[in-house]
Amino acid sequence: MKNSHCQTEEILQQFTQQCVSCGLCFKECDVLSGLNLSPVAIAKILSEQGTYPDEFVEAIQKCSLCGLCGHNCPLGLEPNKLMLVARELFVRGRMVNSDDYRVLHVDHKHHLFSLYRKTWQIDYQKQHRTKSPVVFFPGCTLSSYAPQLTRTAYSWLEQQGMEVGLNEQCCGLPLASIGLGERHSRHIDRLEKEFMDAGVKQIVTACPNCFYHLHDKFDGIEVCSLYHLMVEAGIRVAAMDDPVTVHDSCPDRHSGQIGRSIRTLLDGNTLIEMAHHNASTICCGAGGLVSMVDAPLSDQRATTRLEEFRQTSTTYCVSACMGCVKRLESGQKKVTAHYADHEHPLSQPQIVHILELVFNMRINHDELQQQLEGMWSGERGQQNIQLLTEDTEPQTVA
Repeated sequence: MKNSHCQTEEILQQFTQQCVSCGLCFKECDVLSGLNLSPVAIAKILSEQGTYPDEFVEAIQKCSLCGLCGHNCPLGLEPNKLMLVARELFVRGRMVNSDDYRVLHVDHKHHLFSLYRKTWQIDYQKQHRTKSPVVFFPGCTLSSYAPQLTRTAYSWLEQQGMEVGLNEQCCGLPLASIGLGERHSRHIDRLEKEFMDAGVKQIVTACPNCFYHLHDKFDGIEVCSLYHLMVEAGIRVAAMDDPVTVHDSCPDRHSGQIGRSIRTLLDGNTLIEMAHHNASTICCGAGGLVSMVDAPLSDQRATTRLEEFRQTSTTYCVSACMGCVKRLESGQKKVTAHYADHEHPLSQPQIVHILELVFNMRINHDELQQQLEGMWSGERGQQNIQLLTEDTEPQTVA
């Protein structure tokens, strides 16, 4: 991968030379409008200063990295990439302590997702392969929070005649989002070596973030979406009595490939789109790791999205991203209660992963939330905190 420092300089130069301060990226962006700074102004501040005002740092840490700003840019610039550069500079300059995000240091052996699986005895040893031309890469949230769906999807791939293994590691996106650019690059290098050693020629992803984050990282290895394969195989969700809407994940806004696959899988069902969909989709509230610095803001963004769900008067909000499903589901009960006596109340609203509909099985979100809380409580919680504390070094390429 290209050196992180080189990428930083390229992006700063791109914005200082090309951004014309038209202000269109301010549209629907509370971070840019709150700062009242154009991307070129931000790029110049980042280029010319070694330390930055606290309010500047805090605002950029609240960016969801959703990319809606880039969708609105007439020049095709992507200010969310500038925000990633800023975060990396903040970490390098010790203005942000990356250890505040320790549970998401996914290049360590112990982090939120690996500890969740360890705590609740979720493993995929039966699906691991020393050698396989295809690897199923479900993503850290799906493999942790929905193991039954993950195993069922893996079995479906086997039924298609694929010689497939499973890798439940993280794609590394959280490291980049924190601002740990060099460690992110090393994590990608380690994944690449594992794939090459296993003879992998194709990676099948279930998570939209993994798909877009990995699609251009490995020479000679194709990255494809599970949902595209399902569409090609003729899979369709059985027609339901109630209408559905689709929550498009932020990384899908530019190509729309996964959104098209999800809508094709839903053929035969009544689809009512939310106000923001496809390229104009908005964040579920989980983007940019914002919940770790401003939980109320994350809740507010989730509520905004759920309000659009309410306005469709549909029963199901379908997503391909388990992170989005978890974030929206955790907020939807509050919205349902708020609109219980409303003129258009939500009728048994459900936030569902597309695989729940494909395989006709449901995630128990109450149990999931209890387990997330339980992994940090009592003796079990003390053990997990100790594992995090003692695990001081990232994993390296063997």
